[in-house]
Amino acid sequence: MRKRMLSAVLAAMLLVCGIAGCTTKKAEDTSKDAKDGTKGEEKVTIGMCPKFTSDPYMVAAGEGAQEACDELGYTLDFNGPVNADIAAQSDIIDQWTQKKYTAITISANDADALSPAMKAAMDAGIYTSAWDADVNADSRELFLNQVTFEGMGKTMVDMMVEEAGDSGDFLVVTAVLTAPNQNAWIEEMKKYMEANYPDMRIADILAGDEDLAKSRDVTLNYLRSHPDTKGVFAVTGMASPGVCEAIEQLDLVGTVAVTGLGVPSLIKDYLKKGTIKQCCLWSPYDIGYGAMYLAKTQIDGKVDKAKEQGYIEAGRLGKLEIIDKDKGIVLLGEPLIFTKDNVDDYNF
Repeated sequence: MRKRMLSAVLAAMLLVCGIAGCTTKKAEDTSKDAKDGTKGEEKVTIGMCPKFTSDPYMVAAGEGAQEACDELGYTLDFNGPVNADIAAQSDIIDQWTQKKYTAITISANDADALSPAMKAAMDAGIYTSAWDADVNADSRELFLNQVTFEGMGKTMVDMMVEEAGDSGDFLVVTAVLTAPNQNAWIEEMKKYMEANYPDMRIADILAGDEDLAKSRDVTLNYLRSHPDTKGVFAVTGMASPGVCEAIEQLDLVGTVAVTGLGVPSLIKDYLKKGTIKQCCLWSPYDIGYGAMYLAKTQIDGKVDKAKEQGYIEAGRLGKLEIIDKDKGIVLLGEPLIFTKDNVDDYNF
């Protein structure tokens, strides 16, 4: 009788353990969760919002993010507006907040306008970060900056000096006038010119709204009324081909220099024709990939440790330097320079 009672008790205990999942875990089980992309028993879902999805650069960033999520076992929701639509970005963030995603990361069209949605996500317990284009620091924990603002400003000015000389008036064609990265680069360009090339002057800044046709049209109109312009800085990848089209239509190749940012797949033909001699960017695959490792650092609760050691571990990218611990700014690396000789080496 006693044996039967003991057997019954053991059976009951096994049944309870089976239903409850034996919730006491060993250390190796917990580490397996991290490897398999689970947080405790919850699957990790990351929302990644690009500025817009019609840009090959942004699409490539999403592909890099998917590579990292495949490694980490995370689920990625890559979603953004077709065009540079601030309200649409905010709506997407709000939807992800309501769905209680584990983490949200954004490339912002407007830092101030998108910070409230990101702050609401943060207040709801969601890990928030930014990549490519930042929001206000109080609405995210980390930001992956592709290059330093100073480095990008210097690179673009130096490229222009090589093509057009170190004096004269220059036009800047930007994205939207509120774009945080472009505004920071332009400010650094002005500082660098003042300190090193005082006879260079940015005469005007026009918005192409991340649209090739509009970038072409604003350049056409400006150059027709300002024929003495020495060169045009295209400070967004969508502006560069539009500016090059304008230069060709006005038969100003070799007369008005063009440089700035360039996406290889969009600017390749113009590089080979000599409409533009060189332009710069960074790997969008890498910035998307790295953004997921920033999220992993947050999810794993290792942000403070990363700041202490001065870097974030980022898979195949190795160690990404934290260049501003107070603001949580992480650096991807140095810009890539594209010319007619190397542009075919890049597939984005």
